[in-house]
Amino acid sequence: QNPAQTHLEGGLLARLESGQVDAAAGYESEVISAHLPYIALPDEINLSNPAQAKKWYDTVSFTIKDSKGEEKTLHTQPLVYYAAVLKNAPHGVKAGQAFIDFMLSKAGQALYQQHGYAAPKGDALYP
Repeated sequence: QNPAQTHLEGGLLARLESGQVDAAAGYESEVISAHLPYIALPDEINLSNPAQAKKWYDTVSFTIKDSKGEEKTLHTQPLVYYAAVLKNAPHGVKAGQAFIDFMLSKAGQALYQQHGYAAPKGDALYP
């Protein structure tokens, strides 16, 4: 709640790299891409695995004050990236599906891993 101690995520890594802050919480992919030291948190608390939602994430909540000073209770949920093919894709559904197929391929996953992204977790929402 102290604006002098909180920063928007966009500039947080730059502040960390320049020594303006000593530590930060962020996405693992960002710190790996920036070649920064980090501590990896287990799936039970890092919100990365939808399979942990019922057992762990759904059991957690916390209260903060909003900009009006009113208390709000927030509930955690998995932080996931989605990929989808739009049915009205300008370059066609086949091109979109080809991109998704590449993302899930060995070569696509190798690119993700090189840039700090873990293998997909959880099931597809739609087949």
